[in-house]
Amino acid sequence: MNSRTRWSIKQADPIERDTATGYLQAIMKEYILLVSLCLQALLSGGAAKNDLEIALKSDRLCSQCSKCDTKVCPPSESYPHMTSWDDSLIAGALQSDFVDAKDRGVYSVPDIKGGKSSKYNSYYGWKSTSGSKSGYHRFSNYMDKCSGGQSYLTADNTGKVSLRSLKSLKDIAQADWKLINPPKKLNHRKFGFWVNGSTGKCLTVFGGKGQKRTVGASSCKFDGSNPFQLFAFRFHYHKTFCCCGLHNH
Repeated sequence: MNSRTRWSIKQADPIERDTATGYLQAIMKEYILLVSLCLQALLSGGAAKNDLEIALKSDRLCSQCSKCDTKVCPPSESYPHMTSWDDSLIAGALQSDFVDAKDRGVYSVPDIKGGKSSKYNSYYGWKSTSGSKSGYHRFSNYMDKCSGGQSYLTADNTGKVSLRSLKSLKDIAQADWKLINPPKKLNHRKFGFWVNGSTGKCLTVFGGKGQKRTVGASSCKFDGSNPFQLFAFRFHYHKTFCCCGLHNH
């Protein structure tokens, strides 16, 4: 800065100098505020990420079954979740934090979406295989990796529904299920009756309004008078574990 420039500033009108100074101070305050907001956003984003990572840890699953036979989870639509009329989840062993690995029963439990809870996780569901001529399906539990073999959804003559291996069945048809469409008034959201090939009974949710209700088989009410005989499969679950420590996105 030369002497003439310094003289010009010194000789400037005091009001003009104050106005310029105030303007620069205002700009600096806005800049500081903007930087502060950006830092807060970055910090909160990091915290949210950390919270999500904590929520998606599978300690309960790993403590019961540490076996993992894949490095990348398969497409979740290949192993959909079965839900009941009230949108509860139909789960066997390790398909929910509500059902332990050694439990061979099948239950209606809260349908937890992946990443929505810090206490519970979401897991892969059922693999369906079908005979195109018979029209019957068999459902194996994808999550039951530590049971010593594939476990299938089965029903016996007493109406008990459980996970069993095919070789343990007296009648192989106990693992067969056929879809029957409901009346038109209930034929929405892809619900249907699942009829057992051996007993002729329908898959049914029993027992009040508790968080964990037993699933069994009972006489079919094809008129829809028992809506808890209606089930649907739901696809494309996100942030869902396929084995210990591994989930999809």
